[in-house]
Amino acid sequence: MSRISLTASLASATALIAGAALVAAPAASAAPSEGPHGLDRKVRAATGRLVADGAPGVIVMTRRGGRVSHVTAGVSDKATGAPMDHRLLFRIASVTKSFTSTVVLQLAAERRLSLDDTVETWLPGVVAGNGNDGSKITIRQLLAQTSGLNDYTPDPRVMTDPARAWTPSELIAIAMEKPPQYAPGTSWNYSNTNYILAGMVIEKATGRSVGAEFRQRIFEPLRLRNTSYPTTDSSFPGRYVHGYYYDYGDVSTLISPSSARTSGGIVSTVDDVARFHRALFTGRLLPPKQMREMRTVRPVNDDGVVEDYGLGVARIKFSCGYAWGHDGGFPGYRTWTYTSADGRSQAVITYNESKLEYDKTFRADLAKAADTAFCA
Repeated sequence: MSRISLTASLASATALIAGAALVAAPAASAAPSEGPHGLDRKVRAATGRLVADGAPGVIVMTRRGGRVSHVTAGVSDKATGAPMDHRLLFRIASVTKSFTSTVVLQLAAERRLSLDDTVETWLPGVVAGNGNDGSKITIRQLLAQTSGLNDYTPDPRVMTDPARAWTPSELIAIAMEKPPQYAPGTSWNYSNTNYILAGMVIEKATGRSVGAEFRQRIFEPLRLRNTSYPTTDSSFPGRYVHGYYYDYGDVSTLISPSSARTSGGIVSTVDDVARFHRALFTGRLLPPKQMREMRTVRPVNDDGVVEDYGLGVARIKFSCGYAWGHDGGFPGYRTWTYTSADGRSQAVITYNESKLEYDKTFRADLAKAADTAFCA
């Protein structure tokens, strides 16, 4: 899926990136407390295959009831050979959308807005021009990716100026330069534009920054101590996974998160991401009515990924049944999250290389790894 991935060259970043020699990846390892469980052995083998296929490093977190396990393989930093570690920070990219949707739905539950409100009601004049009309698009359609609005991320201005600090209004203005792809509500397309607008609605409805709302409503209540929402600072607030983007190498701190924001800007760890999703899908963050809204899905095929998309979350079919979650891609980072409806089974998979996105062998092994981690 197109989850904040910049597919053209990062021209202005090239001079900043030094070549790094690829070091031999250590074998997959599991936390000492895991023991000789069959699940761990299977996940360890699957994780090792992903590194053999070309991923510098991989983290797989699994949950079965009260038992949480971490399996890692490869390196978090090619330059030093530092091993992958499940405690490291990484950019969760479009997994952020589930956080954004949750806050919007909380505001709907508080009757501070309605999902049937138009974008024009909250953001007058922002969605306009070239056939784009905010008076015809609802907040629900933003969250469901059915607004018809174009995605701003493929625009060359975004792709070739990765360090620039973008404002939400500037990103929306780029999307407004093209006519909509279809009439609102009549089809589906994955567009980060929708979630930048959702973030702007949050700030308009609350009078506070999205970061403050994330902290008060999600980060602090769930004790997500390793989760943050940077808007312009490309550094990490702690030890982190280094992300690699095609021939440009390590781009971990070269790209401003301002181009992602509420569509993909959160930094976190596998455990914090899993804790959030477990709380969300077991009903701790939203009342039943809003959970039903979030879980109202439609079948989609986005760039080869077949799933059912709801409001900032997706339902994915596995050999053992369905999982809920979202995936995300940011230059150098790719993450996949899966949680059962009862919260007893979970899997989070993350790795640090963008060039594997369309590698058929890797994607096939990734699908097997995901099914193993969630179902075995």
